[in-house]
Amino acid sequence: MTSIRRTALAALVLTTAFAASHSSALAWGCIAVSEEGSYGYSYNYDYEADAREKALTECANRTTEESVCEITECDEND
Repeated sequence: MTSIRRTALAALVLTTAFAASHSSALAWGCIAVSEEGSYGYSYNYDYEADAREKALTECANRTTEESVCEITECDEND
């Protein structure tokens, strides 16, 4: 699977997670993708920093040590 497809899949997962959220309060969600196409995401976090950390941690758990994960998107859902 190409990295573009993995990024699109991660975006779809994040969008679905936001849509499924029942909270009316603002909440942060982020997507992190590695150079090799691994990804991690977060949703429904009160603080952007916490959402970033979760997404990066999930991505790092799915990738090799040689690959670097970076945040590709962070949004505040209302």
